[in-house]
Amino acid sequence: MIAGDDDRYEEVVAQIGAANSLAEMQSVAVGICKIYHLANIAYHAVYLPAAQIFNPILVLTYQPEWVERYKSNDYFKIDPVVVSGTKGFLPLDWMHLDRDNRVARDFFAEADRFAVGRQGMTWPVRGAGGERALFTITANMSASEWEERRISYKREFQMIAHYMHDRIVKISGYREAKPKPALSRREIECLALAAQGGTPKQTGARLKISDRAVRLFLSSACTKLECVNTHQAIARMISLEILRP
Repeated sequence: MIAGDDDRYEEVVAQIGAANSLAEMQSVAVGICKIYHLANIAYHAVYLPAAQIFNPILVLTYQPEWVERYKSNDYFKIDPVVVSGTKGFLPLDWMHLDRDNRVARDFFAEADRFAVGRQGMTWPVRGAGGERALFTITANMSASEWEERRISYKREFQMIAHYMHDRIVKISGYREAKPKPALSRREIECLALAAQGGTPKQTGARLKISDRAVRLFLSSACTKLECVNTHQAIARMISLEILRP
């Protein structure tokens, strides 16, 4: 992240960490929209092992009328974002969604009437406890402005998505409390530098170790934290207060 982005990112992470209820997280989401000039934010827990139902948690800034219509018509089954997002692991830019079929065209036309947002990006989240969720941002910008902002959005919200998920699952009581994992000094140092945007090569130079060693430390940290990637591990470390945002 460039220097100007650090302040807003740290502010958002601090707000997420301070939220102690879904209602408070809803307010945080509204605030994030203002900070990042977004139309909406949507957090959608698709599957939580400890829950007895599908789609157990929704934290949304959409119009209430759209949320009610979406749920009453069970649009979870036809929403192209949900259908594509639950099958993948990489960020999904809505501009790459297939909108040629009638169901998709009708769905997005209806969503547009409720000011969901012309542009959008969705991050699939795989939680440390086996959870699956989707985190979405939408905007109503010109195509050129979206193109200009989407790279920084993609980078920053990758972390924000995982951190918000981790916090929401925790405050909702769907993750059992466990002892903090015993990470080594090197594992913590490598994760801390990765959280600042450092590549394995840059981190290795800073710590005077090889980039291969950095990758090994990051991999072992992910294993101890029960995380599938470095982004998730960093979010978990912040949640456990081993790292500060």
